Amino acid sequence: MLLARAHGDQETGITCQVGADLFGDEELEVQRPAHLVIAGVAAVTAAAEWLYGIDAVWAWIAAAACGVTVAISLLPPRRPLALAAGAAALILGLVLLFGMHAVRQIECCWPALREARVTAASKQLQGTIADAEAEARRLDSMAVASAADSQPELFEALERAIAQGPQDLERGIVVFGPDGAPRAWAGRHRMVTVADTAELHAVITPFYVTLEARRQTRAGGTAVGTVLLDAAPAIADRGGALSVLFARSHGVELRFDAPDVAARDTDEFDICPQACDKSAPLLVVRPRPPSQGDAKLATLSAVATRAVIVVAVLLLLLLFAAPPGRWRWFVTAGAAWAVARGLFGPAVLPPALFSPATFYRPLLGEFSDSAGSLLALAGLALLAAGALWRRGSPRRWWNVPLAGLLLVYAPYFVRYLGRGIAPPAKGVSIGLWLSWETALAVAGMALVLFAAALVRGPVDPPRRRWPVIAASAWAVGAGLAGLFLWQPSGAWPEWYTFLWLPALVGVIVPAPRRWALPGIAVVAGTAAALVTWGAAVEGRLALAERDAQRLGQEPDPLAVAALDRLGAQVMEDPPPRTAADLYALWRGSPLADEDYPTTLAVWGPRGDEQAELRLATVDLPTPLLAAFARTEPTTGPTVERLERMWGVHYVLTTPVPGDVTLTVGVGPRSRLLPESRIARFLRGEPALEPPYAVTFTLPVSGPGPRAVRWTRSGWTAHGHLGVVLPRSNALVHLTVELRGPWPLLVRAILVVLFDVLLLAMAWGIGRVVVEGWRPMWPIPRSALTSYRGRLTIVLAAFFVAPLIAFSVWSFARLGDTTRASGDLMIHQTLRDAAASANAAPVEDPEKLASLVALLGQSLDADLWAYQGGKLAGTSAPVLAELGLVDPLLSPA
Repeated sequence: MLLARAHGDQETGITCQVGADLFGDEELEVQRPAHLVIAGVAAVTAAAEWLYGIDAVWAWIAAAACGVTVAISLLPPRRPLALAAGAAALILGLVLLFGMHAVRQIECCWPALREARVTAASKQLQGTIADAEAEARRLDSMAVASAADSQPELFEALERAIAQGPQDLERGIVVFGPDGAPRAWAGRHRMVTVADTAELHAVITPFYVTLEARRQTRAGGTAVGTVLLDAAPAIADRGGALSVLFARSHGVELRFDAPDVAARDTDEFDICPQACDKSAPLLVVRPRPPSQGDAKLATLSAVATRAVIVVAVLLLLLLFAAPPGRWRWFVTAGAAWAVARGLFGPAVLPPALFSPATFYRPLLGEFSDSAGSLLALAGLALLAAGALWRRGSPRRWWNVPLAGLLLVYAPYFVRYLGRGIAPPAKGVSIGLWLSWETALAVAGMALVLFAAALVRGPVDPPRRRWPVIAASAWAVGAGLAGLFLWQPSGAWPEWYTFLWLPALVGVIVPAPRRWALPGIAVVAGTAAALVTWGAAVEGRLALAERDAQRLGQEPDPLAVAALDRLGAQVMEDPPPRTAADLYALWRGSPLADEDYPTTLAVWGPRGDEQAELRLATVDLPTPLLAAFARTEPTTGPTVERLERMWGVHYVLTTPVPGDVTLTVGVGPRSRLLPESRIARFLRGEPALEPPYAVTFTLPVSGPGPRAVRWTRSGWTAHGHLGVVLPRSNALVHLTVELRGPWPLLVRAILVVLFDVLLLAMAWGIGRVVVEGWRPMWPIPRSALTSYRGRLTIVLAAFFVAPLIAFSVWSFARLGDTTRASGDLMIHQTLRDAAASANAAPVEDPEKLASLVALLGQSLDADLWAYQGGKLAGTSAPVLAELGLVDPLLSPA
């Protein structure tokens, strides 16, 4: 009843009345925190149910429970923690009520809310645009004041001018000489400033909107200050645009249009060089509020973020306000339930921790559908096992058999949970791997600690340390043996599980707490680390198998559907003309979301290529795509299937306005078709190591194996699969690196130490729940001067501390080595490119651009050349078209 979900007014009233009936008025002075716990748990439960989409009446129920909490906390005796918990409960009720009211207003009265939001944003917009104009004029005025300085001093003055303005807004400043050539510049520039005589000028490109303020210098030159007003969503680093900053602050996006193409309405706002009644507007800016669905989701997310923070504070206050014992257990169970339901996931904890895509087992229902849910339930079980240990229940005839069953079941249970690990296709981060290991380790520690508590007895055991030490050593040896015994087919042999029984039995032998608890953490942590490693490797093997099965002649209906959607989108959007337009088209298509290897091209009326963007090494050469473009045009898009070298390819051919043709070719989703160099630059290098590698052998005699056959060779797993191609058979080779024993050993040592600290923290939390918090007195001097204390300090100084220091140094050294290797490769590439450019000096900008493109292909690198600080050529034109390469570079 205390954890009821508050599905009605009657049940909630019963919940709060139970507290009043249990403790009458004569006990009210003593049991006041108990009432607080009851009402607080009801409020937390109702809050969680609201976050999962309950009706408005349940939010009122939650507020009523919070009101009861506040009323109880205000009655004597007034304890500070009780008052703080009551205030937190009241804040929680207000957050829920106002949040639900906002959601209901969006659902019923969205047109009026939309109009009010646009009106409020328009009022703020006028001041924002005025500030942008003032900033542009300030920049050009400061440039004019410093234009008479020498060039080095002018650069410094422009840098100071940029540093004085708002740092979150992207700005730039240029001083041109009398000949129109840039003389000095500072800030960020997305495009080269065009010559113009207007004092205030707006530049609109397919990807950027900038506001330019210019003024003539005394020497006959021009000073131009620019402010970035807007950037297209295809631009990755658009965070400094005025529209993005305004949307972040007011929840309304901005759209900028030229006055001659903008559809006039009452929401727009004109940007004029002077008063708009005396001059034509430069730009028309219009607030664009979100859709009703997006507004509702944004409101729910904001309210959920605030609510879970208040719930976390309320739980913490309730934990310390409630009396030790059962009332704190109620709070702890409520907290575990909230975490298991993912209440704190979206706002506080990493989303991957509560994602069923990376971990799922159906055994425990919603408590094992993610690593975070399993960790919450296992943590609660670990606290209960610790409480049973402290209680010291007397031994009965069934204690030892039950403990034996737990020990036998523990390895199978942890291994069963490990099969729920599903590594992502892009790789596994250390945080995700550690979340898996922690959940399995806590579950294993809970079972082993329960078994140890059953056989411990009511009194402290004698000082027998050697069984725990021997069990820990045996577990480490069994873990090392598991690294060598693991095989791709079947993982470990059946008898290997029984190899852990001596360690499990030895660690539950009654021993002092300071030896038993670390021993349990070492045994359970070692087993969890091994199971996590094996499950992650098996997941990588499954990913490699699915990758290989996409090759060959198997059709891909998902690719056909994505190309059909893209063809319909092209007919509605403005026609692409440049490589940058093709990139924007691809970024907004399902092909980018599904990571399809793609190549896009625009062809003229005669089949001449006007723009091309190859994002992967697909087997679709340019002459083949040109043949598709030269075919008889149709009224709509068509998708053709081609059986090429690596498997089934699809080509979309569609006419677009302007008497041009667009072709989009995709290949099978496989690492065998890697991203091109320009795609790696546009999307960024992957931060994680690829989970597997794919190679090809062509041709081979015979069809080859129809299912992947895995073998282990040292610390590498090899798989082979036969693929039938149109002209011959082929053999796909899959490689999964297991890494060597030493890196795995270092990681295991660090992870096991983390598990020991985790168990110590759980023990401390359990003590707070059961006995209450008591300050720890300093370590007595006798403990430091005794033989045992000195021996502990010496062993820690000579073994533990150097090991931790060496591990931290190794990780830091690894990062430094990686950065140094990357810097060395960049310097070597630049030296080779500079030597080739010096051997064939070119003054013509077009020839220089062609030379840079050839150097980029030969060196497999993206290069751009500057002359006098000005961009002269890039290896890929799309980089300059997207504004990802500064047209002006600081000479320093």
